[in-house]
Amino acid sequence: MIGFAGEWVRAIAGAAMICAAATMMTPKGRVKNVIKLVCGIVIVCAMINPLLKKDFPVMSMDMSQYRQKADEIIKNTEETQNNLSRSIIENKLKAYILDKAKGLNAEIQSVSVSVKWGDEGCWYPHEVYLTANIPQREMNLISNAIEAELGIPKERQYWSGYEE
Repeated sequence: MIGFAGEWVRAIAGAAMICAAATMMTPKGRVKNVIKLVCGIVIVCAMINPLLKKDFPVMSMDMSQYRQKADEIIKNTEETQNNLSRSIIENKLKAYILDKAKGLNAEIQSVSVSVKWGDEGCWYPHEVYLTANIPQREMNLISNAIEAELGIPKERQYWSGYEE
């Protein structure tokens, strides 16, 4: 298809260059008007000729292949955008939990938040993995805040390395 389009553009450009040269060399008057008319016909023929030679079922197949490739590109772009959105949301949730812990003077070594695609068509917090050496009281405060503010129930909060 690209070869066809390139061939078509070259034919039109070539005809236009020849016509421009012929028109520039022709003196003013009736002859110039006749040359302009002939040049117009030549350019129209240059535009139509490749279409007459083209096998339309093949052209239609070329178009369907391009449409299929375009659909694949769109799908890949949507997947990339979806993954990027997911990463951004997970990172913001992680930062939120770390800030919340810092506000409670609790040091969390690591946080990993996973999100899940909801029926509403967006990502929502699903579960969280935390590593911290903090007292049970602080762990409960952070756990309650995660449940209340992010909607992650305690059954999907996985803690490791805390003191009792």
